[in-house]
Amino acid sequence: MLQRKPATYILYRNASVCLISVCLIAPLYFVSSPARADVVVYDAVAVVGKEVRLKAETRGTFFRKGGELVEFFVDGKSLGKALSGGDGEAYKAFTSAKTGLLEVSVKAGSDEDEGVLLVLKKGAAIVFVEIIGGLAETGMPPTGRPGSREAMKKLQARFPVVYVQSSNIDIAATRKWLDDNEYPEAPVLPWDGGALFKPITGMGLNIRAVVGNPQFIESAAKWKPQSFSFEPVKGVVRLRHWKEMEEKLK
Repeated sequence: MLQRKPATYILYRNASVCLISVCLIAPLYFVSSPARADVVVYDAVAVVGKEVRLKAETRGTFFRKGGELVEFFVDGKSLGKALSGGDGEAYKAFTSAKTGLLEVSVKAGSDEDEGVLLVLKKGAAIVFVEIIGGLAETGMPPTGRPGSREAMKKLQARFPVVYVQSSNIDIAATRKWLDDNEYPEAPVLPWDGGALFKPITGMGLNIRAVVGNPQFIESAAKWKPQSFSFEPVKGVVRLRHWKEMEEKLK
């Protein structure tokens, strides 16, 4: 496993949006070490035997940097190299013959990063857990909700779990926060206002449950998952502690 890049974390309340949901009331901001040329790999979910496009992004001092050669690896085996475009993005196609949580890593020059690829059978049902609004409590620095780490470990023994970013925060720093707080490894995917769910269901996967703030829950409502929140939401199971989630998720 590669060493995560250093980062510090700041969670603060923005008074100008105090009437909006938790993901906007208290967005998670990360201040990384001084910027430099870098490469970041994105986590992904796939169906066994079906092609998935793995994505990496090359960055300069302040902006994305194109024209960089990126080598992709899955479980340590090279998939070959791809050139990042003007937007800094590079892609590599991959098809897994096995299910499970696979290690995905990339190298660009002297920089490297790693993430994960969750490969499932068609029809598998996923539990989506929002990081802000689900795992994290407000504070400086942010801390995990009591019992959330243990709950995630128990949930992963029953269902595939995906962590969801609902704020525009750095993926590498988000992974570092999860690592530092000892959460079990799982893909971290961007919410994108609910756009996350359509490609997931399009692969033949199901949304078993969602945990998070009201807007996050509403964005998945058309698929009728079990829904849980630490906020009062009509028709949604109100959680006071994570133990209730373990007991009520069927």
